Parts: sequence; C-alpha cells; structure tokens
Amino acid sequence: MNRLDDLKVLFNTFLNRKRSEEREMKRVFQWRRYLEWKDLTPEEKILAKRLLFLPILAYLIIGIFNQNFSLIVLFLIGYVLYKKLEKGNIVKK
Repeated sequence: MNRLDDLKVLFNTFLNRKRSEEREMKRVFQWRRYLEWKDLTPEEKILAKRLLFLPILAYLIIGIFNQNFSLIVLFLIGYVLYKKLEKGNIVKK
C-alpha cells in the first residue's frame, strides 16, 4: 500500500498545484493582434513579417531546388572532386 499512497500524493500535488500569477504569458499565435498593425511594437512587427514571409520563401527555395536538382548535384560532385584534388588524395597523371 505504500506505493499506492505515494502515487496518490504525487497525483494530488499535480492537481492542486497553484499557478503563479506573477508570470507574464508570452503571446505566440495572435492573428487578431497582427491585424492592428499600428499598435504593434517593433519586435512584434518583425515577428509578424517573419511568420508571413516564411512560407513564401520556403516555396521559392523548394521551387528553385526542384528545377535545378541535377545542376546542384553536379556542382556538389565537382566541389568534392576539387577538394580531393587539392588535398592530393587523387593523383593526376
């Protein structure tokens, strides 16, 4: 019964935990706040711009990568071969 009592005590401590009123909560997802652009702080404006332009930037990067995949692979192979020639691992005849 000792383990059962310990579990009850542990369960009760989690349920009866008092929340701190002094901590300020940080807003993470705040679409209504972003609509009031003039009232935002400069830090919030930068965060909003990053959140809005990130999907656009990701779409452009993925599009460029898909169109030029073979070219990127050739550049990577060429770079690796160049580095190996530079170190002397591949001997030129």
